Amino acid sequence: MTSRTRLLSLALAVAINGAALVGLHHAMADGAERAQLANTETEHVVVNSRRGADAELAKSNCPAPKAL
Repeated sequence: MTSRTRLLSLALAVAINGAALVGLHHAMADGAERAQLANTETEHVVVNSRRGADAELAKSNCPAPKAL
């Protein structure tokens, strides 16, 4: 083997390892993002009231954004 062949083999090995590390980084970042999104809890607000003035009072005091 000449030194040129050895150098070419080394460069190829470094390039392959670099590509593998980039792929692993993206996979781990995607997994972490999915895990974080899976842990978020959605907010549910239920407002019960009689029809009339009490209903308007309950709607005006509701902290959630309007859904309808």
